[in-house]
Amino acid sequence: MSLKFPISLVGKRASSGGDVPFATSLYDSGENLLVSIETDIPNNWNDFNTPYNATRLEIGTSCTNIGDFAFWSCTNLTGDLVIPNSVTTIGVYAFYSCNGLDGTLTIGNSVTTIGSYAFNGCSGLTGSLTIGNSVTSIGNDAFYNCSGLTGDLVIPDSVTSIENNTFYNCFGFTGSLTIENSVTSIGGYAFSFCTGLTGDLVIPNSVTSIGSGAFLFCSNLTTAYLAPPLANVGSGAFSQSGLTTVYANDAVANGWTLGAGQTVGGKSGVTVIDWTNYPVTP
Repeated sequence: MSLKFPISLVGKRASSGGDVPFATSLYDSGENLLVSIETDIPNNWNDFNTPYNATRLEIGTSCTNIGDFAFWSCTNLTGDLVIPNSVTTIGVYAFYSCNGLDGTLTIGNSVTTIGSYAFNGCSGLTGSLTIGNSVTSIGNDAFYNCSGLTGDLVIPDSVTSIENNTFYNCFGFTGSLTIENSVTSIGGYAFSFCTGLTGDLVIPNSVTSIGSGAFLFCSNLTTAYLAPPLANVGSGAFSQSGLTTVYANDAVANGWTLGAGQTVGGKSGVTVIDWTNYPVTP
């Protein structure tokens, strides 16, 4: 790629009011505007720095933090989005509605926090999603409507809670869902409309609650293993899902009766089997 017409972009940092060089902008041979960033990215960075006609974004390895609203509504950005290993925090709304991004999303393995709405509406992102073992917090609506993400989805054992609407309408996932045993709660509509997720749903024994509509319209999930001591399944948690069989502990089964023809989380016609008949989670 040949580069020409280098342009330095200088913006105002709201907290200090001083001029801070945040990035260099270059045109590639196709006249596409490339923004390359080598420092931490403050909140609302694009309000002062990112041209809305910028089509490519590179985040350098000197960046450790991507601030809130950093690139929100930069709809002209295209291609892959690489969050380097140096980054530890992705702020709320950081890439909100960047629906022009049409490549692979790579999140570095040092990220600990993915803020609420961070990738909300990034429907053009494709490929598998890897959430590193350093991530402890994924905010509500973080991947809402990221329908182009595919393959399996693994929630690593560093994550303690899955918030409301986190993966809402991510129907492009076409593999299994793995929830590791550090997760204590699954928020409302967290996986709603993830129609491509297939196979068994294993809820580990660390989970004490599943929110309303959590697996609404997950039509390809057929068997759920609800490990004790799960205490609360929200209304409509499994409504319109493909659920046919549930293994559950009789004492905490929310009033379900063992046997066929039960209604579990809004899904009727489910066979409920006592957990003691399947004591080891598959």
